[in-house]
Amino acid sequence: MQALEGIKVIDFSKWLPGQYCGMLLGDYGAEVIKIEDIKGDSTRNFFPEKATGMSYWHLMLNRNKRGFAVDIRQKQGQEILLKLLQDADVFLEGFRPGYLARYGLDYETVYAINPRLVYCSITGFGQHCHKPAHDLNVVGLAGLNSLDDTGGACVPEVQVSAIGSGLNALSAVCMALLARERTGSGQYLDVSLFATALSMQVTGISSRWGSEETGAAEFGRTAHYYNIYRTKDNRYLTVGTIEPKFWQRFCSLIGCEELTERQYDFAHEQEMKQIIADKIAEHTLQEWLQLIGDEEFCVTPVCTLQEALQSELTRRQKLLLAEDSDLGRLRYIGAPVKFSGQQASVRRRAPLLGEHTKEILTELGYSEKEIAVLFKQRVI
Repeated sequence: MQALEGIKVIDFSKWLPGQYCGMLLGDYGAEVIKIEDIKGDSTRNFFPEKATGMSYWHLMLNRNKRGFAVDIRQKQGQEILLKLLQDADVFLEGFRPGYLARYGLDYETVYAINPRLVYCSITGFGQHCHKPAHDLNVVGLAGLNSLDDTGGACVPEVQVSAIGSGLNALSAVCMALLARERTGSGQYLDVSLFATALSMQVTGISSRWGSEETGAAEFGRTAHYYNIYRTKDNRYLTVGTIEPKFWQRFCSLIGCEELTERQYDFAHEQEMKQIIADKIAEHTLQEWLQLIGDEEFCVTPVCTLQEALQSELTRRQKLLLAEDSDLGRLRYIGAPVKFSGQQASVRRRAPLLGEHTKEILTELGYSEKEIAVLFKQRVI
């Protein structure tokens, strides 16, 4: 039995945060039903596609989910979704505040028919702001990609606030389910990408406030012993020698033992960074890795994504999965947390648009004739 087996999730999220949360809930055993409009999610058609309407994004993030397509703008569509929610444990939704209330699918209405439901809303800025936004907008507003200490802003490789919000939603849902065991009641969860992005800067915020109160220089994100340096062949080494024992080994590695006692010489920070930069630039990345050998002191290469996927670390943790399907061989990055008992697994590929609509309606008690009428009326 998997960790979340027996938990029923209705996933009406259209974008990355909710899709990622629903993916992980499914990986760990929950029954997840993915709800889409009859036109399908936009992410189905993200480039590249393995088949029409089956993008690699969709195949990754919507695995372990059954697919159900419904038009909630129609009264019958609203009634169907409410029936699905009657015995559900979790409802994930990612619409702007107030949207679902137009169709009688707000928390208060759903709570009246299922007070045990955990209703999780994931938005850009919480329930009191209707501003539209994606991850890049949010991290900018939260000051997360304002890289003053390195000289410019950037587009992060990872959608930080979106993935972070998906993880926050996952942990909040699990806490709410645990609380339900004690109280017998579900609750409403308000997950905000902005709040996630801001709270993730806990170390930077604490440093900023400390500097304001004491007048000391702000620590920033880097120091000479915690930085990235360019090698002779234009590759990079990460130096994370925070502990004095690691700093000492690093100084010995680069032949600058005289720097050992200057680990906290912040008065000459730029000088220290330049000395280290000049030393690292003397050798190629591979030469540095040979010099480091099996030593362990937090000096490591900056890998490309392809190098990371092919690394021994990835292989050892069994993070890459592959399954045969009717669409051919499908590859997945596995769930990140290993349990000592039952492990996460990929049990089904992501659904075609509305692939399981008829099956699920039958489970809800609809007859063949009723289902045919719903199809004809474009409710499903």
